[in-house]
Amino acid sequence: MKRNIFNIGILFCSFCLLVSCEKELMDYEGEDCLYFDVRRGSSWITPSRWAHYDFSEISFGSLIPDEVEMSFKVMASGMPKNYDRAFTVTVNPDSTTAIAGSDYDNFQEEGVIKAGESSTTLTIKVHRTERMNGDTLLLQLQLHENEHFKLKYDGFGDASRYYEQTLNPMFSYNKNAGVHNLFIYDVLARPATWSGNDATGLGLFGKFSAKKFRLMMELTGTTFEEYASSETMPRVRQQAIGQLMAKYLLEKAAAHDPVLDEDGTMMYFMALSTLDPAAAWAPFTTPEEYYK
Repeated sequence: MKRNIFNIGILFCSFCLLVSCEKELMDYEGEDCLYFDVRRGSSWITPSRWAHYDFSEISFGSLIPDEVEMSFKVMASGMPKNYDRAFTVTVNPDSTTAIAGSDYDNFQEEGVIKAGESSTTLTIKVHRTERMNGDTLLLQLQLHENEHFKLKYDGFGDASRYYEQTLNPMFSYNKNAGVHNLFIYDVLARPATWSGNDATGLGLFGKFSAKKFRLMMELTGTTFEEYASSETMPRVRQQAIGQLMAKYLLEKAAAHDPVLDEDGTMMYFMALSTLDPAAAWAPFTTPEEYYK
């Protein structure tokens, strides 16, 4: 009985403490500020997004599509209002090397934080171009102050240490949340599970080339990430892909429409010889040599 009375007393005190705390809470009294609140990835502890991240990137080298639509979340500090609040965002020409109308388009320069809301999303469409091949382009977005918003977060420190230290740390240097950098590049690296010799051209996949790898992913419906380890790309799966590619190349060659690699020679896979030895060709064979 004494224990029950004691427990009830604790609950009552806790309730009083909560009520007291609620009465002491103050409304937001600072200025309404605008900032980029781009988040990505998932925490292994919680399913929530990572903290504010000060750049975005597009690696066309690991993508099949030639265009990507990017989204950027813009947040407003302070309490939501009962009216729409417009703002402007522009591309900073002094820090941008991407070209409008070529490398990107459909950029929204006008945004709106709608009544009752605290955020909105801007979009921009980015295209793969030759300028990105082996180079990194920068598209820098800049928010602007107006009668609704100030820009105060020029030393924003809420960034994920995991991303800063492990994923492209060379890009993670911007702490101004009124600015967001988008890095765009098109470099397709040789994956860990590529089976082939670049010098001789022999092996399951033959010599590596970005053109060959992209064609493989397109025809087989695979992604760059699947070639990262033997767990997702075991040997038996590699062999199946090699056979599918060889069958496609043999059909194209039979139609006198050979698929050429980046060096101008006919694309090669080892399975060519097993599927049709009479019609197969050796690595680095030119169309002129093959049809002679």
